[in-house]
Amino acid sequence: MDPNYKANAVFLLRYTNHESRKREKNVKDMRERLRKVGDVIDFIVDEEKPIPVINEIIRHIEKYISDHMHPRITLDISTIIKWHLLILLKALDLKNYLRGVRFLYTEPEEYITDLFQPLSFGIRQIFPIPTYSGKYDFSKDTLLILLLGYEGDRALALLEEMDPAECLLLVPKPAYHTEWEGRTEEMNKGIINIVGKSRIEYIDSRNPVKVAQQLYEILSKSKYSRYNHVISPLGTKPQTLGLYLYLSTNPANTILIYGAPLRHNELFYSRGIGRSCTLPFKKITKVDGNES
Repeated sequence: MDPNYKANAVFLLRYTNHESRKREKNVKDMRERLRKVGDVIDFIVDEEKPIPVINEIIRHIEKYISDHMHPRITLDISTIIKWHLLILLKALDLKNYLRGVRFLYTEPEEYITDLFQPLSFGIRQIFPIPTYSGKYDFSKDTLLILLLGYEGDRALALLEEMDPAECLLLVPKPAYHTEWEGRTEEMNKGIINIVGKSRIEYIDSRNPVKVAQQLYEILSKSKYSRYNHVISPLGTKPQTLGLYLYLSTNPANTILIYGAPLRHNELFYSRGIGRSCTLPFKKITKVDGNES
Protein backbone atom coordinates (compact mmCIF):
# COMPACT_ATOMS: atom_id res chain seq x y z
CA MET A 1 0.00 0.00 0.00
CA ASP A 2 1.24 3.48 -0.86
CA PRO A 3 1.98 5.06 2.57
CA ASN A 4 0.86 8.45 1.21
CA TYR A 5 -2.50 7.24 -0.13
CA LYS A 6 -5.47 8.91 1.56
CA ALA A 7 -9.23 8.60 1.21
CA ASN A 8 -12.25 10.23 2.80
CA ALA A 9 -13.44 6.81 3.94
CA VAL A 10 -12.72 3.12 3.57
CA PHE A 11 -15.66 0.72 3.36
CA LEU A 12 -14.88 -2.77 4.62
CA LEU A 13 -17.44 -5.37 3.48
CA ARG A 14 -17.76 -8.53 5.55
CA TYR A 15 -20.01 -11.49 4.80
CA THR A 16 -22.16 -13.26 7.37
CA ASN A 17 -21.69 -17.01 7.87
CA HIS A 18 -18.04 -16.81 6.86
CA GLU A 19 -16.42 -15.99 10.19
CA SER A 20 -13.35 -17.84 11.41
CA ARG A 21 -10.38 -17.16 13.63
CA LYS A 22 -8.12 -16.62 10.62
CA ARG A 23 -10.64 -14.31 8.97
CA GLU A 24 -11.01 -12.26 12.14
CA LYS A 25 -7.25 -11.87 12.36
CA ASN A 26 -7.11 -10.74 8.74
CA VAL A 27 -9.90 -8.22 9.32
CA LYS A 28 -8.10 -6.85 12.38
CA ASP A 29 -4.87 -6.46 10.41
CA MET A 30 -6.70 -4.78 7.53
CA ARG A 31 -8.49 -2.36 9.83
CA GLU A 32 -5.21 -1.31 11.48
CA ARG A 33 -3.64 -0.60 8.10
CA LEU A 34 -6.69 1.09 6.63
CA ARG A 35 -7.08 3.51 9.55
CA LYS A 36 -4.01 5.28 8.17
CA VAL A 37 -5.88 5.82 4.89
CA GLY A 38 -9.22 7.17 6.14
CA ASP A 39 -12.26 6.51 8.32
CA VAL A 40 -12.98 2.76 8.30
CA ILE A 41 -16.66 1.79 8.13
CA ASP A 42 -17.75 -1.84 8.39
CA PHE A 43 -20.67 -3.20 6.36
CA ILE A 44 -22.00 -6.64 7.30
CA VAL A 45 -23.45 -8.27 4.18
CA ASP A 46 -26.09 -10.99 4.28
CA GLU A 47 -25.01 -13.27 1.44
CA GLU A 48 -28.62 -14.08 0.52
CA LYS A 49 -30.00 -10.52 0.89
CA PRO A 50 -27.37 -7.98 -0.20
CA ILE A 51 -29.63 -5.20 -1.52
CA PRO A 52 -30.28 -3.42 1.83
CA VAL A 53 -26.55 -3.14 2.50
CA ILE A 54 -25.82 -2.07 -1.08
CA ASN A 55 -28.38 0.72 -0.67
CA GLU A 56 -26.65 1.70 2.57
CA ILE A 57 -23.28 1.73 0.82
CA ILE A 58 -24.65 4.06 -1.85
CA ARG A 59 -26.03 6.41 0.81
CA HIS A 60 -22.65 6.55 2.52
CA ILE A 61 -20.91 7.19 -0.80
CA GLU A 62 -23.27 10.12 -1.38
CA LYS A 63 -22.42 11.45 2.05
CA TYR A 64 -18.66 11.35 1.52
CA ILE A 65 -18.56 12.71 -2.05
CA SER A 66 -21.34 15.33 -1.82
CA ASP A 67 -18.86 18.20 -2.07
CA HIS A 68 -16.80 16.78 -4.92
CA MET A 69 -17.44 17.64 -8.58
CA HIS A 70 -15.50 14.62 -9.87
CA PRO A 71 -15.55 11.97 -7.14
CA ARG A 72 -13.13 9.08 -7.34
CA ILE A 73 -14.11 5.67 -6.00
CA THR A 74 -11.74 2.72 -5.76
CA LEU A 75 -13.41 -0.69 -5.63
CA ASP A 76 -11.49 -3.88 -4.92
CA ILE A 77 -13.52 -6.72 -6.44
CA SER A 78 -11.19 -9.58 -5.48
CA THR A 79 -13.51 -11.28 -2.99
CA ILE A 80 -16.99 -9.89 -3.64
CA ILE A 81 -19.67 -12.39 -4.70
CA LYS A 82 -20.34 -12.00 -8.41
CA TRP A 83 -24.08 -11.36 -8.30
CA HIS A 84 -23.56 -8.84 -5.49
CA LEU A 85 -20.99 -7.07 -7.67
CA LEU A 86 -23.47 -6.83 -10.55
CA ILE A 87 -26.12 -5.25 -8.31
CA LEU A 88 -23.57 -2.80 -6.89
CA LEU A 89 -22.47 -1.84 -10.42
CA LYS A 90 -26.07 -1.14 -11.41
CA ALA A 91 -26.60 0.98 -8.27
CA LEU A 92 -23.44 3.01 -8.95
CA ASP A 93 -24.43 3.45 -12.59
CA LEU A 94 -27.90 4.73 -11.71
CA LYS A 95 -26.24 7.42 -9.56
CA ASN A 96 -23.80 8.29 -12.39
CA TYR A 97 -20.86 7.28 -10.19
CA LEU A 98 -19.60 4.42 -12.33
CA ARG A 99 -17.45 6.54 -14.64
CA GLY A 100 -15.39 7.61 -11.63
CA VAL A 101 -14.72 4.10 -10.31
CA ARG A 102 -11.28 2.51 -10.42
CA PHE A 103 -11.46 -1.29 -10.23
CA LEU A 104 -8.72 -3.24 -8.47
CA TYR A 105 -8.27 -6.99 -8.63
CA THR A 106 -5.74 -9.40 -7.13
CA GLU A 107 -5.35 -12.87 -8.59
CA PRO A 108 -4.73 -15.88 -6.34
CA GLU A 109 -1.26 -17.34 -6.55
CA GLU A 110 -2.67 -20.86 -6.59
CA TYR A 111 -5.58 -23.00 -5.44
CA ILE A 112 -5.12 -25.79 -2.93
CA THR A 113 -7.19 -28.55 -4.45
CA ASP A 114 -7.33 -31.85 -6.17
CA LEU A 115 -7.97 -30.98 -9.81
CA PHE A 116 -11.09 -33.10 -9.81
CA GLN A 117 -12.68 -31.34 -6.82
CA PRO A 118 -14.65 -28.19 -7.76
CA LEU A 119 -15.11 -24.97 -5.80
CA SER A 120 -18.64 -25.96 -4.85
CA PHE A 121 -21.13 -28.80 -5.10
CA GLY A 122 -24.61 -28.80 -6.61
CA ILE A 123 -27.27 -26.08 -6.64
CA ARG A 124 -29.31 -25.04 -3.62
CA GLN A 125 -31.35 -22.41 -5.45
CA ILE A 126 -31.56 -20.82 -8.90
CA PHE A 127 -32.87 -17.27 -9.12
CA PRO A 128 -32.83 -14.29 -11.47
CA ILE A 129 -30.27 -11.70 -10.37
CA PRO A 130 -32.24 -8.67 -9.11
CA THR A 131 -32.38 -5.75 -11.58
CA TYR A 132 -31.30 -8.11 -14.41
CA SER A 133 -34.50 -10.07 -14.98
CA GLY A 134 -36.77 -7.76 -16.98
CA LYS A 135 -36.26 -8.85 -20.58
CA TYR A 136 -37.63 -12.11 -21.91
CA ASP A 137 -39.62 -13.12 -25.01
CA PHE A 138 -41.70 -16.16 -24.09
CA SER A 139 -42.23 -17.00 -27.77
CA LYS A 140 -38.53 -17.86 -28.14
CA ASP A 141 -36.50 -20.87 -27.06
CA THR A 142 -33.81 -20.47 -24.43
CA LEU A 143 -30.06 -20.40 -24.90
CA LEU A 144 -28.26 -20.97 -21.60
CA ILE A 145 -24.89 -19.18 -21.58
CA LEU A 146 -22.44 -20.27 -18.88
CA LEU A 147 -19.26 -18.35 -18.18
CA LEU A 148 -17.34 -21.32 -16.84
CA GLY A 149 -14.92 -21.40 -13.93
CA TYR A 150 -13.83 -24.12 -11.51
CA GLU A 151 -17.35 -25.21 -10.56
CA GLY A 152 -18.20 -28.07 -12.86
CA ASP A 153 -20.89 -29.57 -10.60
CA ARG A 154 -22.59 -26.20 -10.35
CA ALA A 155 -22.55 -25.66 -14.12
CA LEU A 156 -23.95 -29.13 -14.72
CA ALA A 157 -26.71 -28.59 -12.14
CA LEU A 158 -27.68 -25.32 -13.85
CA LEU A 159 -27.95 -27.12 -17.19
CA GLU A 160 -30.09 -29.89 -15.71
CA GLU A 161 -32.41 -27.50 -13.86
CA MET A 162 -32.84 -25.01 -16.72
CA ASP A 163 -33.18 -27.64 -19.48
CA PRO A 164 -32.55 -25.08 -22.28
CA ALA A 165 -33.01 -25.65 -25.99
CA GLU A 166 -29.29 -24.92 -26.47
CA CYS A 167 -26.30 -24.27 -24.23
CA LEU A 168 -23.19 -22.19 -24.91
CA LEU A 169 -20.07 -22.66 -22.80
CA LEU A 170 -17.67 -19.72 -22.46
CA VAL A 171 -14.19 -20.72 -21.32
CA PRO A 172 -11.65 -18.15 -20.06
CA LYS A 173 -8.47 -17.92 -22.14
CA PRO A 174 -5.66 -17.29 -21.44
CA ALA A 175 -5.66 -18.73 -17.94
CA TYR A 176 -4.21 -16.61 -15.12
CA HIS A 177 -1.10 -18.82 -15.18
CA THR A 178 0.33 -20.82 -18.09
CA GLU A 179 0.26 -24.01 -16.05
CA TRP A 180 -3.48 -23.53 -15.49
CA GLU A 181 -4.31 -23.83 -19.21
CA GLY A 182 -6.90 -26.56 -19.77
CA ARG A 183 -7.91 -26.65 -16.09
CA THR A 184 -11.35 -25.10 -16.71
CA GLU A 185 -12.09 -27.64 -19.44
CA GLU A 186 -10.93 -30.49 -17.18
CA MET A 187 -13.06 -29.34 -14.26
CA ASN A 188 -16.10 -28.96 -16.53
CA LYS A 189 -15.63 -32.26 -18.35
CA GLY A 190 -19.09 -33.47 -17.35
CA ILE A 191 -21.04 -30.63 -18.96
CA ILE A 192 -18.71 -30.49 -21.97
CA ASN A 193 -19.35 -34.19 -22.64
CA ILE A 194 -23.11 -33.53 -22.60
CA VAL A 195 -23.20 -30.27 -24.57
CA GLY A 196 -20.31 -31.03 -26.92
CA LYS A 197 -17.01 -29.29 -27.61
CA SER A 198 -18.60 -27.51 -30.59
CA ARG A 199 -20.56 -25.42 -28.05
CA ILE A 200 -17.40 -23.95 -26.52
CA GLU A 201 -16.32 -20.36 -27.21
CA TYR A 202 -13.29 -18.71 -25.64
CA ILE A 203 -13.29 -15.28 -24.01
CA ASP A 204 -10.62 -13.29 -22.22
CA SER A 205 -10.06 -14.03 -18.53
CA ARG A 206 -8.58 -10.69 -17.38
CA ASN A 207 -9.66 -7.74 -19.54
CA PRO A 208 -13.29 -6.64 -18.99
CA VAL A 209 -13.36 -4.52 -22.16
CA LYS A 210 -12.21 -7.47 -24.29
CA VAL A 211 -14.77 -9.70 -22.57
CA ALA A 212 -17.58 -7.25 -23.41
CA GLN A 213 -16.46 -7.03 -27.05
CA GLN A 214 -16.21 -10.81 -27.36
CA LEU A 215 -19.62 -11.36 -25.77
CA TYR A 216 -21.15 -8.90 -28.22
CA GLU A 217 -19.44 -10.52 -31.21
CA ILE A 218 -20.39 -14.06 -30.16
CA LEU A 219 -23.96 -13.46 -29.04
CA SER A 220 -24.76 -11.30 -32.08
CA LYS A 221 -24.19 -14.28 -34.39
CA SER A 222 -27.37 -15.31 -36.17
CA LYS A 223 -27.24 -18.84 -34.72
CA TYR A 224 -27.49 -17.36 -31.21
CA SER A 225 -29.49 -14.17 -31.73
CA ARG A 226 -32.78 -16.03 -32.32
CA TYR A 227 -32.89 -17.23 -28.69
CA ASN A 228 -33.65 -15.75 -25.34
CA HIS A 229 -30.28 -15.45 -23.62
CA VAL A 230 -30.05 -16.66 -20.03
CA ILE A 231 -26.55 -15.93 -18.71
CA SER A 232 -24.94 -17.22 -15.53
CA PRO A 233 -21.57 -15.81 -14.38
CA LEU A 234 -19.42 -18.66 -13.07
CA GLY A 235 -16.11 -17.37 -14.44
CA THR A 236 -13.59 -14.81 -13.25
CA LYS A 237 -14.30 -11.49 -11.51
CA PRO A 238 -12.90 -9.47 -14.45
CA GLN A 239 -15.31 -11.38 -16.70
CA THR A 240 -18.16 -10.27 -14.46
CA LEU A 241 -17.14 -6.65 -15.06
CA GLY A 242 -17.04 -7.40 -18.78
CA LEU A 243 -20.50 -8.93 -18.59
CA TYR A 244 -21.79 -5.67 -17.13
CA LEU A 245 -20.17 -3.69 -19.96
CA TYR A 246 -21.83 -6.03 -22.46
CA LEU A 247 -25.21 -5.57 -20.78
CA SER A 248 -24.73 -1.80 -21.11
CA THR A 249 -25.32 -2.30 -24.86
CA ASN A 250 -28.90 -3.28 -23.90
CA PRO A 251 -29.04 -6.66 -25.67
CA ALA A 252 -32.57 -7.87 -26.37
CA ASN A 253 -34.17 -10.78 -24.52
CA THR A 254 -31.33 -11.20 -22.03
CA ILE A 255 -31.56 -12.03 -18.33
CA LEU A 256 -29.03 -13.09 -15.70
CA ILE A 257 -29.45 -16.00 -13.32
CA TYR A 258 -27.42 -17.25 -10.39
CA GLY A 259 -27.20 -20.72 -8.98
CA ALA A 260 -26.44 -20.60 -5.27
CA PRO A 261 -24.32 -23.67 -4.45
CA LEU A 262 -25.61 -26.40 -2.20
CA ARG A 263 -22.34 -26.20 -0.31
CA HIS A 264 -18.84 -24.84 -0.81
CA ASN A 265 -15.80 -27.07 -1.01
CA GLU A 266 -13.95 -26.15 2.18
CA LEU A 267 -10.80 -27.90 0.90
CA PHE A 268 -10.66 -25.70 -2.19
CA TYR A 269 -9.19 -22.36 -1.26
CA SER A 270 -6.73 -19.88 -2.72
CA ARG A 271 -3.18 -19.60 -1.52
CA GLY A 272 -0.90 -16.61 -1.67
CA ILE A 273 -1.19 -13.35 -3.52
CA GLY A 274 -0.80 -13.20 -7.27
CA ARG A 275 -0.72 -10.20 -9.56
CA SER A 276 -2.66 -7.08 -8.60
CA CYS A 277 -3.90 -4.75 -11.30
CA THR A 278 -6.23 -1.93 -12.19
CA LEU A 279 -8.83 -3.27 -14.61
CA PRO A 280 -9.83 -1.39 -17.76
CA PHE A 281 -13.48 -0.39 -17.76
CA LYS A 282 -14.98 1.39 -20.79
CA LYS A 283 -18.36 0.93 -22.40
CA ILE A 284 -18.35 -0.51 -25.90
CA THR A 285 -20.39 0.38 -28.97
CA LYS A 286 -23.07 -1.91 -30.38
CA VAL A 287 -22.00 -1.44 -33.98
CA ASP A 288 -18.59 -3.09 -34.20
CA GLY A 289 -17.52 -3.81 -30.64
CA ASN A 290 -14.94 -1.01 -30.57
CA GLU A 291 -14.41 1.00 -27.44
CA SER A 292 -16.52 4.15 -27.31
